Amino acid sequence: MGFPSGVILIVLGLAVAFLGKKLVKTVFFLIGGVVGALLTLMIAPMFLAPPYTYLLAVVGFVIVGLIFYLLLPFGAGLLAGVATFLLLRGFVDLVLAVILALIALIVVVILFNKILSVATAFLGSLIFVVGLGQVGVVLPEFLQLILIALITILGSIVQFKT
Repeated sequence: MGFPSGVILIVLGLAVAFLGKKLVKTVFFLIGGVVGALLTLMIAPMFLAPPYTYLLAVVGFVIVGLIFYLLLPFGAGLLAGVATFLLLRGFVDLVLAVILALIALIVVVILFNKILSVATAFLGSLIFVVGLGQVGVVLPEFLQLILIALITILGSIVQFKT
């Protein structure tokens, strides 16, 4: 069982490391689309006959999918701001925690694509190294760190260029 799952992790890790930004955005569009289509299929039958509900579900898929896709940077910024506030509220003054949370929100929204590229490259490199371990490749920790750094750097460069 370890070898097949290791190969899957290696392939998945490389895909996330080098295509992560595109994958995340596509996945969020699809999640939003499914939510939009399901909501439409729940509400539309109250007002329209079945052939039109399916057409409306396609419209709901596209509209809500685009909303999820376009709000992804703001959602990530909001998450960063809330996390910053929750981490700092016990250590600094409440007003300072709110100000730093707003700064975190703004920075993440502005630098979202760059942060997403580096984060997915790093995550992909971690998945890749775990996959190597599953396959049976035993590497010393310093080589694992070098491999993680190398794949993260290469994945970030590839994602920045695309």
